[in-house]
Amino acid sequence: MEATTLSEARVYVGTYAKYNNGSLYGAWLDLSDYSDKEEFYEACRELHEDEEDAEYMFQDWENVPEGLIGESWISENFFALRDAVEDLNDTEQEAFFVWCNYKSHDL
Repeated sequence: MEATTLSEARVYVGTYAKYNNGSLYGAWLDLSDYSDKEEFYEACRELHEDEEDAEYMFQDWENVPEGLIGESWISENFFALRDAVEDLNDTEQEAFFVWCNYKSHDL
């Protein structure tokens, strides 16, 4: 299993409108740059300011367990979990990520 490091999590953010019009325009956003979900979504709004009420599409991500993100959502708890996981040792972190990927769809 490849190690997951939430402190290095990043997401490629596009929009459904751009994608449906044949554009993959977006950018990789490092989640460590944001303290919470609202700050992250503010960066998404700035990135896609050319669209009114943009529907964000998370086209790819790295170092985020599947149970914490999907194509159109990121867990309400991601940022708190990211900060809390830093206090776990490597074995505990690995167990947490396994659990996230298989059992945590309601985190």
